[in-house]
Amino acid sequence: MRFSRQVLAALCSLLAPSFALAYNHPLGDDTVREAYFIGQDKTNVNSFLAQYTLALPLPPTGPHVAEVELSTPYAQVVEDSAQNMAGYSAQQAAEAYRKRGDAIVVRLKILFTPTFSGDDDYWRTVSVSLIQKRKLMSATAVNGEPIYTADPNGGEIAIGVYVYVTFSVVGVEDGPLQVEIEPPGGPSVRAKFDLSSVQ
Repeated sequence: MRFSRQVLAALCSLLAPSFALAYNHPLGDDTVREAYFIGQDKTNVNSFLAQYTLALPLPPTGPHVAEVELSTPYAQVVEDSAQNMAGYSAQQAAEAYRKRGDAIVVRLKILFTPTFSGDDDYWRTVSVSLIQKRKLMSATAVNGEPIYTADPNGGEIAIGVYVYVTFSVVGVEDGPLQVEIEPPGGPSVRAKFDLSSVQ
């Protein structure tokens, strides 16, 4: 009886869908397909992606690094799938992943505050790096854009910036990873992620 239960449990584990338990790259075909279906799940995709974003408190002075998002290759497939619901196939998701390649992307949302006002190009002055096991990793690409709101005169004013920073996956391993942000005019910020608990 005990032997038959063990055999049944082993068979069930073989037949059950395989889910990535931690960060990895490159992504296999089955893993890309799994990420694609998570992105197509309108009900749960937002809660899945929420684990990749940290909201940070307002500092006493200076700009407010309000959000830090760490997007792994797996999360990028999920995001891509979620943004292309209608008529988007798993094969297209796999092709998009192959074209994009493996990278880690950090997205920052930085808001200006009563103690600090910046301009449209403020994103160019922000320094971002990754640290893992005392190893400092520099960005391979940085882009950004201002965040605007309407002003009373009918125009627009910048209230902050988005910063998109790309890093190579080379040297990044499963385990704790720290994003270090140096926003001019304010204190340095550190955001910690555990790549053992995200894919």
